[in-house]
Amino acid sequence: MCLPAAGLTAAQAATATLAISAASFVTSTAMGIMSAQAQAAQAQASLNMQAQQQMRNQQMQRQQMIQAQDQQRQSMELAQRQQQDQYNLQVQQANINIANQYNQQRRQVEQERALIQARHAADRLNAQRSKENTEDQKRFNNEAANKIYQQEQTKITEAKRKAAFASQAALAKSIGAKGSILAAGRTGQSVGLLLNDVERQAGFAQAQANATLQSTMEQSQIAMDQGYLQALGANQRAENNRIMEPSDPFMPELPDAPNFVDPYNQPAFGTA
Repeated sequence: MCLPAAGLTAAQAATATLAISAASFVTSTAMGIMSAQAQAAQAQASLNMQAQQQMRNQQMQRQQMIQAQDQQRQSMELAQRQQQDQYNLQVQQANINIANQYNQQRRQVEQERALIQARHAADRLNAQRSKENTEDQKRFNNEAANKIYQQEQTKITEAKRKAAFASQAALAKSIGAKGSILAAGRTGQSVGLLLNDVERQAGFAQAQANATLQSTMEQSQIAMDQGYLQALGANQRAENNRIMEPSDPFMPELPDAPNFVDPYNQPAFGTA
């Protein structure tokens, strides 16, 4: 307890003491209120810190979730791209194989067609040469037959000329013999016999000349017929040995255009 100040009355001292007590109470109450407010502020600050920490945790979790989703999405996109790239590579390789096979088949057919065309051209050339050789051979055969014909005609002409000379000679001889007989002055039956003998000799010479001519003509005709038949046979043999004109060859068709794999008609990866 505080002592009253010197010179103060009891009432004043009491009042002062009361005032001091009130002031002490007020101070104590104020300090209690301030302490409560401080505690409340501290509690509120703690709650705010917890709330902020919880919000940060939630944001961190959300970011981690978003990051995990992004990683999963990127992983799926990468897998899809890899699958698509692998599929595109398979399509490309398949189309390359199809193109190579088509080109190989086309080259084979083109080579075969070229060989057939070359063989056909060679056959046509051989046929043309054979035709020319056949025509030449037939011309030679006909010329040989014509030569035989000309030779035999010459023989016939010579035989006719000889027969004419023989007839003239026989006639001249007959006339001379008759003249000799008649000039001898013979008479009677013997003259007739002699003249008949001259006629008979002349007729015999004429018959012999005619027979020789006829034989020559028959032999010449036989020779001409043989030459003609030989020419026919030789011409037929030449025609049989002739290489005929080849017909148009069968040409293999070129392969159809290849059907390439169309990746755009295939279902895309990652779609239902």
